[in-house]
Amino acid sequence: MTFLRRIGLTTFLAGLAGLVLYPVWFGTYHNVDLGTYRIHEARDGFRTIADVSLSPAAMPLRIDISGRGRVPPGGAEMPNLTLVLNGPQGSVAATVLDLDPRSDGEIAADIALEQQLTIDSGIGNGLHTFVFAEGDRPADMIAFLDMTLTGAIAAPDPRVRPASYGLLGAGIAIMAVGGRRRRKPAGGRTDNDDTRASTSNIGRRVPLDKAGREPEKPARQWGRGEDS
Repeated sequence: MTFLRRIGLTTFLAGLAGLVLYPVWFGTYHNVDLGTYRIHEARDGFRTIADVSLSPAAMPLRIDISGRGRVPPGGAEMPNLTLVLNGPQGSVAATVLDLDPRSDGEIAADIALEQQLTIDSGIGNGLHTFVFAEGDRPADMIAFLDMTLTGAIAAPDPRVRPASYGLLGAGIAIMAVGGRRRRKPAGGRTDNDDTRASTSNIGRRVPLDKAGREPEKPARQWGRGEDS
């Protein structure tokens, strides 16, 4: 392999690593913060969040629900809520979200509430509406809840792609140019071969030409003995 082909191969592999391995190894994900919305307050109840502009590029879309509340008395279950997501082409998702309590070391009865949902399909191009409502458990123990939207949570960082494609193209071009080698003359002989052949028999007393190296054949005789 020529020197240029080695450089081209190295450049090609660097571009391939930047395109495939870099996002996976370093975790460079294109997480887009799409905003945080207040979806519940104790005095107003649940809210409907309308006119949220989304596009298919936001998928997978992660919905993080977080807030604070109080522990239900008597060991009752934590409250839950329902979510209906509507887009330009109709309903995208409808689900019940159970709020998970998380103690943060503050007042024992005052706890953090959280839940997470991922939307992998159905997001259209246009305005979307998030409709929240109380579930089958009372929500009076909830102080407040917020919704945070994060788009493209598993997509590689697009800033790496242009440089990676450039390295791939440069590597292929360098390998194509550096792959040409000088060809030997027909028969595979060079000028050095003739010089080596003419000097290889020095000191051996062997004629150089083939005819001189063959022994002389005896003359053919006719008849029998002296009568010939």
